Amino acid sequence: MSVNSNTRQAILTFRLADQYYALPIENVLEVVAMMTISKIPNAPDAIIGMVNRHGEALAMLDLRLVFGLYASPPDVSTLFIVAQGETETYRLGLLVDEILQVRYVVSVDIQVAKGIGQYISNIIHIDDTLYQQVNLHAIATDYLDNVQPSTDM
Repeated sequence: MSVNSNTRQAILTFRLADQYYALPIENVLEVVAMMTISKIPNAPDAIIGMVNRHGEALAMLDLRLVFGLYASPPDVSTLFIVAQGETETYRLGLLVDEILQVRYVVSVDIQVAKGIGQYISNIIHIDDTLYQQVNLHAIATDYLDNVQPSTDM
């Protein structure tokens, strides 16, 4: 499939420590203020618990821990991203340091990230900043029991 270099894609940008990341907007349901987290015994460290989102139990992942950074405890001012898979088969909460903004990028500014890490799919260049596009499916496959590995890899 040929991609037009002028095709624009919307992404939600956010920060973890001093690095910048992005998620395609179609994977973002909403940005939510922190709520009470219920701990899950024997869960991986990155799963900090579950929250009740409109009656739905939502697993909360601390992306700092997923990416090997030190944990930063959430407080009342913390926001998180409610993300969903492209086929809407799963949803999860992603704890990040700072939500930045929705940006629009053209295809030419997106490069496939080969050999960078299993949780990064693309590198996006906007102005003088590089954003790492999170591979949501890879994270969900590793951290959620009900997500099947992709057969596309």
